[in-house]
Amino acid sequence: MARLRKDHLMVVRAMVARDVPVRQVARDLGVDESTLRYHLARGESAPDGRRDRKSILDGWQERIAAVLDRFADPRVGGDAVDRVEVSVVHGVLRREFGFTGSYQSVRRHLERHYPASAVRAMRRVETPPGVQAQHDWFDVAVRIAGTVRPLHGLIGTLSHSRARFVWMSPVMHQLAWQSGHVAIFTRYGGVPLWVRIDNLKTAVASGAGPTAVLTPAFATFARTCGFAVDPCRAATGSDKGKTERSVRTARTDFADLFVHAWPDLPHLQAALDERSAECHATRRCPITGTLIADAHAAEQRLLQTLPTFDELFDCVVARRVSRDCLVSFEGRRYSVPFAWVGRTVEVRGTTQHVVVWGEGRELARHPRGTTRGLVLEEAHFNGASTTSVLAPTPLGRRAQQQLTAIAQAALLPPPAQLERPVAQYAQLIDRLVGEVA
Repeated sequence: MARLRKDHLMVVRAMVARDVPVRQVARDLGVDESTLRYHLARGESAPDGRRDRKSILDGWQERIAAVLDRFADPRVGGDAVDRVEVSVVHGVLRREFGFTGSYQSVRRHLERHYPASAVRAMRRVETPPGVQAQHDWFDVAVRIAGTVRPLHGLIGTLSHSRARFVWMSPVMHQLAWQSGHVAIFTRYGGVPLWVRIDNLKTAVASGAGPTAVLTPAFATFARTCGFAVDPCRAATGSDKGKTERSVRTARTDFADLFVHAWPDLPHLQAALDERSAECHATRRCPITGTLIADAHAAEQRLLQTLPTFDELFDCVVARRVSRDCLVSFEGRRYSVPFAWVGRTVEVRGTTQHVVVWGEGRELARHPRGTTRGLVLEEAHFNGASTTSVLAPTPLGRRAQQQLTAIAQAALLPPPAQLERPVAQYAQLIDRLVGEVA
């Protein structure tokens, strides 16, 4: 027999009022007829005798109030945000007051003597097309080339059309974070005005929500792409509900793909893109009422054009150029054109190079991670003076000879090819000295 709920009783009374036999109603609901007749005879306002029963906590009201006051519980006028857990109250009563009752007795006592807390309503926000996307990571283990590997999936959802894509990566560092955004934007067909993210370390250096401070690398990346970053408030998943739901959806929509064995990561990525296209072609956008694929196509026209990236970077710092035309980065010093002495430049660390930028253009490029502590390029010290910086003193003839000595030494024959060894010269000098004496 099914359990009779309050909503069942409402339906039963309405059907009986329309002269439907009680036996037929009980059969349709799958409940016992006698139980149904009991509740009908009892009525809605019949008192429940269980509420008048004595409780093991009768007379404990002051002690329970003292426990709640200790934790600043809002039920007794405290300033705590949340109510203290019933298990905490039960534990204190047992340890300090010798209470022998059950957890359920404490729960019923609190529900009886303290009204339920107010429920905060949630504001539902739907952004116009092309305005916002929500991005987040999730973790999954997939068998790649015969080995189960932990992978990280960056899932992105356009808030208006609900177009959803997943990009997989074996790592989750700054370069992967930026590469994933470029991949997701490419699948969107453009860049939205805002991207809402969680407060992960690759994006947020400190703070959260409106007070969040972005990492320099991601802030520069966002500025280059043309979107603004909108971090969520701390511990507030509802701020990016579409992405949170997307992560849950990914566990179902893509679940069979994650348990399948793949020869390599590109094959898995191709399958994920194909599955996204299938979902877009069969599901409807709740805002437009059309298929997600059609809503996405309409939203693409309002997205910004994705800029062309020569290379991505995992570190960005601002440095002031010293008088000797150098900037410091990762424990090394790199030369910069002398015209930038005294000015602040942007130093980016890519996978292979240290690139110096100024006024939106590249000023210098050096190898990254070299064993040298000082990396110079002679061309950076040449040229005409500017209105604010005089050119370095030109090299003299001897300095030029010294700088070219290495090249000239490379043209000399190796010591083994000398016609007369040094020892013969020493013997010759000794003989001449003896003749003079």
